[in-house]
Amino acid sequence: MKLLKFHLRYYPPGLVLEYLQKGLVKNKDIDLLDLNSNTDIQDLTNKLFQREVLITDDVKDQLEQCLGTLKKRIEHEGPTGKRFYIYKTLVTHVLPLTNVCFDKVGERCLSGSYDRTCKVWDVESGQELKTLTGHQNVVYSVAFNFPACNRVITGSFDKTAKIWKPETGECLETLWGHTGEVVAAQFSTKGDYAATGSMDNTAKLFDVKTGSEINTYVGHTAEVIALQFDPNEGQRLITGSFDGTISIWDTRLKDRVSVLRGHEGEISNVQFNWDSSLVGSSSLDGSAKLWDARKTECLATVSGHTDEVLDICFDWAGQRMATSSSDCSARIYDVRSDFKELAVMRGHREEVSKVCFSPAGGCLLTASADRSARVWNTNTGNCLQVLSGHCGEIFSCAFSYAGDAIITASKDNTCRIWR
Repeated sequence: MKLLKFHLRYYPPGLVLEYLQKGLVKNKDIDLLDLNSNTDIQDLTNKLFQREVLITDDVKDQLEQCLGTLKKRIEHEGPTGKRFYIYKTLVTHVLPLTNVCFDKVGERCLSGSYDRTCKVWDVESGQELKTLTGHQNVVYSVAFNFPACNRVITGSFDKTAKIWKPETGECLETLWGHTGEVVAAQFSTKGDYAATGSMDNTAKLFDVKTGSEINTYVGHTAEVIALQFDPNEGQRLITGSFDGTISIWDTRLKDRVSVLRGHEGEISNVQFNWDSSLVGSSSLDGSAKLWDARKTECLATVSGHTDEVLDICFDWAGQRMATSSSDCSARIYDVRSDFKELAVMRGHREEVSKVCFSPAGGCLLTASADRSARVWNTNTGNCLQVLSGHCGEIFSCAFSYAGDAIITASKDNTCRIWR
């Protein structure tokens, strides 16, 4: 085996070793989830040198430089960060928006709408690049295939999902089979599969290239409103349902692997952490739960919120989990130490419907029905900035991969880009 080069992975921090083995180029991922501003780079270099046979003495200096670059990226954001300013207002659709997302490099964003379309936008210029037209009802779910971002999937109330080529606006495949509205749609990690969740109580797995159905996942007794592939191999799928349960499926099997029971109300969101060892769930019963994804055991339940928990997310390193609630607050928990509460974010005047960490983890972004989004210090819970200007409820928000841009979507039919 011969090491060819190092590739840096900023979020979550890690290295990819590209090497040659028997004439074939292969990659090996090294997670550095504990890398932070206090890390001793020389000590970390020595530990990796001793552990990895691919890292030889002649590339040790290069390794140390790479680790130093990763550390600087984390330090650059910092919890107090730079202030965001309004960069573009995208007057997007005739009817209200449903969802938004960035591509990986933050150059394009998607918006779905009640006007039955999905639009692709150039973030820098604010210009509409393409309108994806073809659905016969509300476009509720929109997503890119990360990291390539050369395909888009949309889920619609017309009971179908569609796969598009964003550069041309061409619909490549229509995914048929559901008998209810499609409210969740996502590509697998490798981009070869797509999964959909529907109000018909089922989820489906499709082949992206052919559009053919591979499996229908039956078992939930109410609407399937959230789903996610595991971030590593994409061979596991979790689904969250209004029946109060979370199901874990193996994409190679038809029947579900396990069911996570314990919530007493509808599930509002489910998510894997980075290494797929944990599952987080939020529920309208006012609680959030942390589950062991392999043993399918509930590790912790938090009931700090006084109303419905509407959203949940992990930071990129998978070490903290954030929740948002109808009680107008957001909270952050440490998933490594008995789910200890680290910070409470109070300041919104109405329900907080969406929450997400910045890529480096120093900031938390929240979206609220009070027409504002807020950026918070994840260590102290202090509000760093209020993003105001929308004339309607903000229901979706996201950071770009680099953390230098924010998108907010509102019921005033506009998206705002903040930089």
